[in-house]
Amino acid sequence: MLALSSFSCNRPSADSKPAPTTPVSLRLGVALPAGPALNNFANTFVAESLVGIGWNGRPVDRTVLDWDWAPDALSISLQLRKDLKFHDGMPIDIAYFRKSLEATFKAPTQPGTNISYKSVTAVELDPEAGDRVIVRLSRPEAFLLEDLANSSLPHPKNPQIGTGPYKLAASAPEVRLESYVDYYRGQPKIQNVEIRNLGEQRASWAALMRGDIDAVHQIAPNAIDFMEAEGQTTVKTYPFMRPYYFQLIFNVRHPVLKNPAVRQALSYAVDRQAVVDRALNKQGTPAEGPLWPFHWAYSTAQKTYTYNSEAASLRLDSAGLKKRSSPTPGQMPSRLRIRCLTISNEATYEKIALTLQKQLYEIGVDLEIETLPGRELLSRISSGQFDTILVERTSGRSLAWTYLSFHSSESPSGYTAADKVLDRLRSTTNEGAIRAAVSDLQQILYDDPPAIFIAWPKVARVVSSKFAVPSAADPSNNEAGRDVLSSLWQWQPAETRR
Repeated sequence: MLALSSFSCNRPSADSKPAPTTPVSLRLGVALPAGPALNNFANTFVAESLVGIGWNGRPVDRTVLDWDWAPDALSISLQLRKDLKFHDGMPIDIAYFRKSLEATFKAPTQPGTNISYKSVTAVELDPEAGDRVIVRLSRPEAFLLEDLANSSLPHPKNPQIGTGPYKLAASAPEVRLESYVDYYRGQPKIQNVEIRNLGEQRASWAALMRGDIDAVHQIAPNAIDFMEAEGQTTVKTYPFMRPYYFQLIFNVRHPVLKNPAVRQALSYAVDRQAVVDRALNKQGTPAEGPLWPFHWAYSTAQKTYTYNSEAASLRLDSAGLKKRSSPTPGQMPSRLRIRCLTISNEATYEKIALTLQKQLYEIGVDLEIETLPGRELLSRISSGQFDTILVERTSGRSLAWTYLSFHSSESPSGYTAADKVLDRLRSTTNEGAIRAAVSDLQQILYDDPPAIFIAWPKVARVVSSKFAVPSAADPSNNEAGRDVLSSLWQWQPAETRR
């Protein structure tokens, strides 16, 4: 069992009022699969990324304080933050920074991540600045900073020691974190964070209502409405749009789906708002594409797919797909029969798939749904053995993840239409050129869609009102109104905040 929250217990003098009790521990309930997921989640507070990605997709400083690109984008100078130390007190000097970066770039990367690292040729100390290194590249790699957001400085002996706002105090039987006094952005006001994995969101919610925990990592969309209906006053909800999108990916090697007109028709046939309303309980936003809609280079002037069954039918007619009786008894007459693979035992995916199935039925398309365990689904994706796949994909709030999703060198779908513009984005650090390329990319994804982009889901963190959390109205939180868990180091007891 997790320990109860700690409280201040100073004895009041005879002529003073009792000191307010202030929790200095936070008990956080999560619903994560068995295995390493819990420790990986805790590590987000222990390790600090080299670079962060802001809400608008721009790189922001973390352990790397500043950077300067060379005009030809073949090298970048990285400035190490001063007085940086690991949790055990070990100082991080520029020599260790260089050595760690060199090892990071040489280490094998997971497939579909950190594409720029393979182009690093050298990491050198900057002869003109004692707190900088120069990373040299064999080709322009504009995604290098975004890739650095996936890496952190490793401790030379103990991978559990980091530079983040919290240090690991215990990992079993449950995870316990302690605030790091010398955290470079300021010592967290919440001294201890105890993380309890309750397995299911319902269990986390019930534990919060009983007072067994102080916050829920994430709740399902229907719980948000329930909580509002119940008029809960002991907790506060902090909803935000996750930087992930649901999509139905096309295999463009399919003999029918290789035709862009067919993929356009299917895109017009989907009522995205209805999917959000029915499958996500109205907790989401229809997706206009895979690019993070708050990205600084996002173009709102581009065409997007809105529900239009007439346009869908006309395109299918022009592609020669007329309704025909099925040779198989019991199957409906259809223009096209395609299979949709998705993950099994996931209610949200099932609801989305069934809603898509019903909507496509209206234009004579038979979407057969097949659910698979995660590993088998990944195997089918990587081997290209699919017609369509319903998956949720991260945008990373960055253009690097868009490249990883839709460049033919990274995607198993056979899609090549966006390769040239994605290569432009990978090669330029000029903001004007980036805006132009993003606009071109959005047009290509409309004209030659690689997927039906469905929705950006909304979720919420739920926190006891005993804690003051930076919110949208708080200018001290530069990620205000977004994911408040990213500002955990700024949380404090509510009495202290007042």
